[in-house]
Amino acid sequence: MHRIGIDLGSSFTKGVLVNEQKEIVDYFVSRTGFDFNKASLKVIEHFSAQHEIEYPIYTCGYGREKLTVPLVSNSEIIALSKAVYDIYKKPCSVIDIGGQDTKFIKINSQGQVDKFKMNRKCAAGTGSFLEEIAFRLDISALEFNEFAEEASEEIRINSFCTVFAVSEIIGMIKNGSNMPGIVLGVYNSVIERSFELALVEDFLVVTGGIPDNHPIIIKLFKNKFNNTVSPAKSQFLAAYGCVLLNIK
Repeated sequence: MHRIGIDLGSSFTKGVLVNEQKEIVDYFVSRTGFDFNKASLKVIEHFSAQHEIEYPIYTCGYGREKLTVPLVSNSEIIALSKAVYDIYKKPCSVIDIGGQDTKFIKINSQGQVDKFKMNRKCAAGTGSFLEEIAFRLDISALEFNEFAEEASEEIRINSFCTVFAVSEIIGMIKNGSNMPGIVLGVYNSVIERSFELALVEDFLVVTGGIPDNHPIIIKLFKNKFNNTVSPAKSQFLAAYGCVLLNIK
């Protein structure tokens, strides 16, 4: 029997399949769209095609209670913290960069959440910020990474608002600014917004879809705070934590 954990995010729905040894044996991600139940059923159908599934389904995220199948809903913050602490087993700070928000979590030596803070009600510093700029410039995540790697110096992005940032970047391109420097400035803008949430003093774990799809951002985080890591497939950690919270 296998258990399913699902993180129903505002942009993407992430699912993990966990065996009886608490190991992740499969992953699945798709765009959430407008129907949380439909998004969750895609995950369940994907996993149940080859495995016998044990209910309830363990969920977190924006749409965590919208399923039509038996479920146990969990706090995304607590689920993510559980998974991170299960990996590193020591106090740490977590910066989770999602599609619509960025979260700061402080985890203590017992694996409990000591502090939590979320970004302002604005896309700046989130995955949507990068996604919108990439879309307007017709650049893929891979190309974004490659441009930043080529940069010899950063061209600073002054606008926090996504709409204004796009206009600022288009103006820079028109005036002859180089794309690698601009992209590096975009990444560092996301990092600056992340560090505005709280003071990081110990061990930093960066999670979410952005470090998974834009790996250079971890290198840039380390330029600001050297003691930084990001586990593989970190966007699935909250889904995994949902399962860990509910099985012995």
